[in-house]
Amino acid sequence: MGLLVPGLIGLKADDAAPDTTADAPLPITTSASQHYPEVTCTTSDTLACADTLQMAADARLQLGPLLNLGPNWRFPVHIHVMTPDDPLLVKINREAAAVFADNSGMHIEAVLPSTDPNAREFIQRQFVTALLWEKFFANTKAFDNHTPLSIVPAWLVSGLGEWLNDDPEHNRESIVRKAVETQRAPTLAEIAGWKEISKDRLMGLWQRSFCFYLVDSIIKPGEKRDGFQQWLATLSGPNPSSARLLFPTEMGWQRELVDATQRSHDIIYSWDETAAELASTEVITVPGDKRVCTLDTVTTLAYDTNLAATLQQKLTALTALELRSHPSWHPTLELYRSGLSTLINLKNPAMAQRLFQEAHTVRAAEMDNHQKLVDYVNWFEVTRDYPGTVSRFSSYFSTAQEVEQAQADPAHPNPIRADLLHVESQL
Repeated sequence: MGLLVPGLIGLKADDAAPDTTADAPLPITTSASQHYPEVTCTTSDTLACADTLQMAADARLQLGPLLNLGPNWRFPVHIHVMTPDDPLLVKINREAAAVFADNSGMHIEAVLPSTDPNAREFIQRQFVTALLWEKFFANTKAFDNHTPLSIVPAWLVSGLGEWLNDDPEHNRESIVRKAVETQRAPTLAEIAGWKEISKDRLMGLWQRSFCFYLVDSIIKPGEKRDGFQQWLATLSGPNPSSARLLFPTEMGWQRELVDATQRSHDIIYSWDETAAELASTEVITVPGDKRVCTLDTVTTLAYDTNLAATLQQKLTALTALELRSHPSWHPTLELYRSGLSTLINLKNPAMAQRLFQEAHTVRAAEMDNHQKLVDYVNWFEVTRDYPGTVSRFSSYFSTAQEVEQAQADPAHPNPIRADLLHVESQL
């Protein structure tokens, strides 16, 4: 794990020099999760802060039932996202994480630049690690520099992290399939022996893919998940059992990998299906007082506990839709999701409304562009036919040709042909 530079973590806005210029950088502030105050984020990027805090809430929501966690977040996690104007970036310009222990507990300090392409995986790994500590150190009351952090296996941290995320590009399946075909897939013993996941982007993705399929094989609902949860329960006892008792046989592992390409973690919607799902999801109905609005107008409602709970559910639905949506809809859905996250976690309706307006504009542009594509396809389907062919447009061209011949004036095409020329000029 990397070392952190002391003294600069948690820099507050009032620690900085006053803003005396119109283009002064945004203040660096620290915000805490609304649901789990033990999770904090320091940055001048408010959207990155909202996304980070939401990532922690989502991780707890999904892993809580699987790991049988209690309602409270035990081990604090602090994420510092460094923007280009962050003074800490001069001293450290890469991912770094460190664990600090005192007599009563442990906490994670992590920093990363805002331009980090692996930001999501890195941040999520800190949250998954902290949640697993709650099981591995459930009965541990005192901590110091000799606390055995290595008892939390790397394959479990990475596998659960991947389990939290869909794989719309099917990268994991492709990696595993290729490894099986070339007989280069790692054995269970190799995976269990990994002490860490490589920081190299490709090597790390390769390792995480196999970690995912190992975790996925031992937490399937039913008997296997029961065994997994029973194993977790032994961790805090005097005689913890080995995770290897949960593993399939080596032959079973190879079958698991062969079947990998047949398992898809998601359903990808078409463009029209995504548009229909968004139209349904954007309607917000607040229970109790029956207030109804859309994502574009939600900031006009008075913010209360009923609305907060409704927006949290809507944010989960939007996140699920974005993961399954047609790629052309990703920018729109990301803006709507960021707007909701800003409203929920930062309680900043003005900024949220700007994001909703931008989402509305991007959405309108996407629909307009899609209609142009549809028109172009229709135009191509029409113009690829010509007189003499047998198709549903042959009579259309035949009529147009007869009219042109009757007019006998090529300089003034008939209205039917003019319509085609107009469509062509627009595209």
